[in-house]
Amino acid sequence: MNEKRLNLNHNSSNDNNEKYLVKKVQKVVEKNQTLKAVKSNKMILDSTNLGIIEALINNGDIKSSEIAAKLKIPLSTIQRRKSNLEKSSILKKNYTVDLKKMGLRVAEISVATKRGLSQNVLDNFYIKHKQNIIDMALRIGNPDTNVSFRVAYRDSIELFSLLEEIKEMEMVSMVQWSEYITEKRNEKASFSELL
Repeated sequence: MNEKRLNLNHNSSNDNNEKYLVKKVQKVVEKNQTLKAVKSNKMILDSTNLGIIEALINNGDIKSSEIAAKLKIPLSTIQRRKSNLEKSSILKKNYTVDLKKMGLRVAEISVATKRGLSQNVLDNFYIKHKQNIIDMALRIGNPDTNVSFRVAYRDSIELFSLLEEIKEMEMVSMVQWSEYITEKRNEKASFSELL
């Protein structure tokens, strides 16, 4: 690995020169951290990476040039970092479909299972109804719910048919559901303070 060495001249009283040197040192340190992270397959979530992630979460159509202007960072840095975030799977492209505009409705189905059988319920329901499933999860925390599904359906008859099929599974002890009436996306997502 090529190491860069900086010649720091402390005799200079020029504030601009000191600020320049501090920035230069920070860039060298950041580059070394990035190289180490890439070699160990770990991604550093510094302020630049977090800024890129937040900009894309809040506006998936934002251009790299707009992110560069917003963060005051060179475009090439933004493009390289964005590519690295995508390669590391921290950042994933995702499209959403407005199912209501397609004439479908969305419900969340919560299922309580008999001890240790949650994965079986999840697997069995998925095999039979993958065309309806938007997403599904095994859950902890609420003792009454072990499995949840978000499903798309055409009408109440289809939903009630799904619910009855789940209730008939011998591994299931309870089923509840609720319909999504409206959904609102958080357009100002910010999680950098959590890290």
